[in-house]
Amino acid sequence: MKFAIKKICLLTALLAMILTGSALADDLPGVQDVIDTFIKATGGKDAYLAHESMMVTGTFEMPVMGLTAPLVMYQAMPDLTYLKIESAAIGTIENGSIDGVFWEKSLMGGARIKDGEEKASAERTANLRLWLEWEKYYTGGEVTGIEEIEGRPCYAMTMTPKEGQPEYSWWDTETGLLVKNAAVVTNEMGDVSIDAYPSDYRDVGGVMVAHTVKQVLMGVQEMFIKTETMTWDPEIPEGTFDIPADIKALLEAK
Repeated sequence: MKFAIKKICLLTALLAMILTGSALADDLPGVQDVIDTFIKATGGKDAYLAHESMMVTGTFEMPVMGLTAPLVMYQAMPDLTYLKIESAAIGTIENGSIDGVFWEKSLMGGARIKDGEEKASAERTANLRLWLEWEKYYTGGEVTGIEEIEGRPCYAMTMTPKEGQPEYSWWDTETGLLVKNAAVVTNEMGDVSIDAYPSDYRDVGGVMVAHTVKQVLMGVQEMFIKTETMTWDPEIPEGTFDIPADIKALLEAK
């Protein structure tokens, strides 16, 4: 059970190769071209810049455990996040960030502060405008070929973070949408591989947003995050992003 809790904490942070053909390097688009196509396909730069925050409600599902739990998530520029999952089976799981502090807590894992590569990964996902500002977080990238993901031809891309291991992503060559991410996150459990498959894109306030994300941990364990409602620029309750007392105690003890 404790390992299952840690898997959930890792996968929520946060909120992934079959080679089917080859293409000459000169025929492939550049990294910025692929990202620009994605931004345009999901609403355009102005649509992203129009929003400063969001709220999501939905469910977290772990089929192998028969688990379905409600979740709520808030996110605001530049790096404010808060996510909460409540379940009678596994207790309450929370994670959040503010002022460069990234933390998580759960019934069995206790309270802890993220650092190193895990913190760097959380910083990237905390930015609502990640793909507009990707060069803040990555030293570069390369489109390496065309591969098939779940029956769709996709541009395969390798990105090199300023901190952390290389990340891989696949972007539909026809729709421009992101259809898979793959990364290895290093935390107290060691190196953990996560594949994420965003799907069910829907228009929310002028931005196309994936409403289902299937996550596969270590190539075996499947989990799902399913969005029920999403609101841009909501009224966020006062104190939502405040650092919990037990996390403050850890900071003071450093």
